[in-house]
Amino acid sequence: MDLTQLIVIFAASVLTSAFGTLVGGSSLVTIPLLIVLGLPPHTAISTDRIGTTGIGIAGLYSFHRKRMVRYGLSFLVGIPCLIGGFIGANLSLQVSPELLKRLIVALTVVMLIVLMANPRLGVTAAERPLTRGRYALGAVLGLLVGIYGGFYGAGAGTMLGYIMLMVFGQTFLESAANNKVAGILMSATSAATYAWHGAFNAPLALLMFTGCCIGSYASAQYADRLGNVWIKRLFVVIILIMAAKLLLDA
Repeated sequence: MDLTQLIVIFAASVLTSAFGTLVGGSSLVTIPLLIVLGLPPHTAISTDRIGTTGIGIAGLYSFHRKRMVRYGLSFLVGIPCLIGGFIGANLSLQVSPELLKRLIVALTVVMLIVLMANPRLGVTAAERPLTRGRYALGAVLGLLVGIYGGFYGAGAGTMLGYIMLMVFGQTFLESAANNKVAGILMSATSAATYAWHGAFNAPLALLMFTGCCIGSYASAQYADRLGNVWIKRLFVVIILIMAAKLLLDA
């Protein structure tokens, strides 16, 4: 790749990670961009996974400093995501993603309807008790999101946000803080799986990792000033874009 293309990838990594650290969806831009610039699809996904690892690490550091991370809850969803990332990456190397994309479109539309039907969802923390059933559901959904994240990945961070919002009753800010561990584990294990099979571009991965760390750190620093209402609006926009893109690709 020439210098101009490298600059475009770096700039895209910084900009997309700025909203990706709050609501997910950065890969909706970066994966297609890498493919357009000439990377094979599996290599594009694996390279992007390193970038999203940077989003997770920088975001986790910022939210940890603000004491917003509940590590028990984060790892409850994160460990299944790690396992799912490995499973999904191996599936991606063997099967077509079309059927999975159609399923994700359907789930995305359902989740958007639920979100719009509950105006206070994600804006104020829910007061319902967290039962063992909810913890079990969160772990199972974390595994499924991990599989999707390893398989394709675009929008996986948004789906992790849904788990925190709908299963655990968190606000958007709390969700952004507590889905970072899952994002890191899912991205790292899927990237390692692709790299093991030779589908990896190390220089571009490092470039994206650096750009994503910068964008994610800056965004997390100002997340509380933005507030849950505006983050929710951004969240809805990202979901609509994700659903439209997946429908067009299906």
